This record gives sequence, C-alpha cells and structure tokens, in this order.
Amino acid sequence: MNPHVAVITSGYLPVPNILGGAVEALDMMMVQENEKTTNFEFTVFSSWAPGVDEVIRDGAFQYTDFRFIKTPMLVKAADRCIYWAAKYILRKKKLMSYRYIAQRLWYIRKVAKALSKDDAIGKAPFDKVMIENHATLFMTMQKYRNAERYADKVYYHLHNEVTNDFGCKHEIAQVKKVLGVSNYIVEMLDRFLREHGEDGLKPEQKAVWRNGVDISRFGSDEAKCKAKDFRTKYGINDDDIVFLFSGRLTPEKGAEELMEAFTQVVDQVPNAKLVVAGAFFFNSNIKSPFEQKLHDLASQPQVEGKIVFTGFVDYNDMPALYEMADVCVLPSIWDDPAPLAVIESLVSGKPLITTRSGGIPEYANDDCAIILERDDQLVEHLAQAMIILASDTQRRDSMAAYDIELGHDLTSEAFFAQLILQVGN
Repeated sequence: MNPHVAVITSGYLPVPNILGGAVEALDMMMVQENEKTTNFEFTVFSSWAPGVDEVIRDGAFQYTDFRFIKTPMLVKAADRCIYWAAKYILRKKKLMSYRYIAQRLWYIRKVAKALSKDDAIGKAPFDKVMIENHATLFMTMQKYRNAERYADKVYYHLHNEVTNDFGCKHEIAQVKKVLGVSNYIVEMLDRFLREHGEDGLKPEQKAVWRNGVDISRFGSDEAKCKAKDFRTKYGINDDDIVFLFSGRLTPEKGAEELMEAFTQVVDQVPNAKLVVAGAFFFNSNIKSPFEQKLHDLASQPQVEGKIVFTGFVDYNDMPALYEMADVCVLPSIWDDPAPLAVIESLVSGKPLITTRSGGIPEYANDDCAIILERDDQLVEHLAQAMIILASDTQRRDSMAAYDIELGHDLTSEAFFAQLILQVGN
C-alpha cells in the first residue's frame, strides 16, 4: 500500500499554483508526476483562491486529495490592518512578512486539527507529513500532540534560509529528514539550529532534493511558436537581442543592478531589449516602492522604450517567455538557495548570466553560465557579460548546447525520483 502523505503548503499562495510561486509550481509538478507512477497517496493542504476548483474538478487527480482552507473575511480584514500598520506606521522594509499573519495562523490551526483526527483504533490519518518551507508551519506539530503522533514521520522540504524559527526550533530539529533544494541551504539550517541551542542535524537527517522542471514544456516546439506572439506583443523585432530577467521584483533578486548595467549595454548594443518578467508579490495587486523605482529607472532617456515590464506571467506562459529570450540574466545579490528561474533558463537552452550565490553554483557552471562575484563591481561586470554574449553568437550556441545536456538531470521525472528515494520507503 502506498504511503499516505500530508503536504502542508504555505497557507497563502494556493496549490494548484494559479497565483504563481516557485514552491507551489514544484508542488504541482510533484502531484502530477505521481499521477503517472502512483507511488504515494497525497493530501495537499492549501489556502483557497478563486479558480483552484476548476483545475482539480472532473477527476483530474485520482491520487491527490486537495483540502482547501478558506480564509474568513474577518481574518482578511485583520491582515489588511496589520499590513497597513507595517507599511505606513512602522515603515517596515520586509513588508511581505506582514501581509498574511492572521491568515497563516488561521490556516495552521485548521491544518493542525486535521492532522490530529485519529481513526477508531487510534491510528494517525497520515503515514507521513511533508512541511513546505515555512518554519511557522511547524506550529501544526505543537498542537493536539501532533509532534508525538508524527514522531519520525515529518519531512521538511526546505527552499529558503531559516532566520526565525517562530518558537519551533525543537520541532524542526526532530524531523525525519530535511529535503533541501541545495547542500547550501541544508548546511545553513544545520548552522542555525546549532547557533540557537539545538544539537543540529544528524547526517541521516540531511538530504538534497534538487529542483526540476517539466522539459516537455520548456524548450518545446509549442513554446517556440508562442514566443513569436510574445515578441509581437511586446514590440520586439526579429533582430533584437533580448535579455530576460524573471522573478519577483524584490531587491535581493538583483533587478536594480541589472537595469543599471543595461544603461551601459545599450550604448554598444543598440538593438538590445530587456524584458523584466515578474511582480513584487506574484499574481496580486500589491505594489512596492522598489517596483516603482525600477519603472523610474526604465524611463531614463537612454533606455526608454527598450525595457519591457510584463507584470505577473502565468506559469503556463513561462516556457514561451524563455524561448523569446536570447540570454537570461539572474543576478541574485543574496544567497539564493536554488532559484527555479535558473533551472528554467538552463532547460530552455538559454545562455545564463548569474552570480556566485547560495546554491546557484550547484546547478549552473562555467560551461553554461557566466557566473559573477557579488562585489562592488557587479554592475560593470554585468554590463560586460551582456555585451560579450550579445556579440558572440558562437559562445551563446555553445552554452545552449551544454544546457540541453545538463537539462537531463533537471527534469520533472528526475525530481520525482528523488522524492521516491527519500520518502517512499
């Protein structure tokens, strides 16, 4: 009998990933791969949003039960008040940390209750629990004796650095296994626990679950055809050299540094275009001062009309967006654990310019990417790298060929096979 696994997703972005989100995209890929091979019975806990019911109806998923938790209007109103106070009174920089506090607490309470519903003979409703990324979700283990109920059955799918355990460091330290997206992020959690009074992770608790993407879509003929429509939509000519940035428009992703570099590029590459794909917070109407700053940079005379902001892009359209590009530029200025955009660029066969940060070097190397140091010359080095690749078609072709070979290890099938190995037994 296949293990019944409860998957606890973020509590704000839904799965299916109709509102975006890299983690949510990976969750959907996981359940879709399971439909092909049937190694697990999944119950996916997720926040509800309009449109999710249409995705899963008509028996689309036979081996996954989606349990959506709706947020009451009063809870939403409380979150709006908290966010307003953080933005205008407290003037907090990391505003998104204050956007869904009440909703997350409501969600945690509901999930914890569901995890605790033993059957008539006292058996827990799930064989295993997988917690997705957010340390706050370990609060589900602190309620209703769930930590005892699921002892040695909790897996932590870790995508980002833990900088606050929210009172859950003991529960985190007791997991069966940490499934980190890179060695870097696993070791950072180990260090965090040791620095905060825990013994750290045992060797058998450490594992890497490398990200992957669906290569039947990225780099596909369908994506190539659709890319032509995108070029037309955004006013890009056939002979333009397109640099693509994809990701959330937050300072740590390096979009500002990229745009500053682009002002130098256009002097030497007059047919260069920069496409900035993404928004501050996925598919929402939330705007940020940083996003406005980027638009102001794009209005400078030397680059006016050469920078395209797409806003949020539905994940189904991302393969075509990559196909539209000649070079992908993802200059993270923080220790990015393993950005999905890097992998999507590689499997799409696109030359990549990125930085030596976090887990990125575990996915990209000098054969497929120009990897820059994060120093005070990053802007200048970005401009130089962009100019080099714009003019050297042979090098772009060589990097693209290596990308295709590298992509065999970054498929959705390879992604799911790792899960079977780590959790399936």
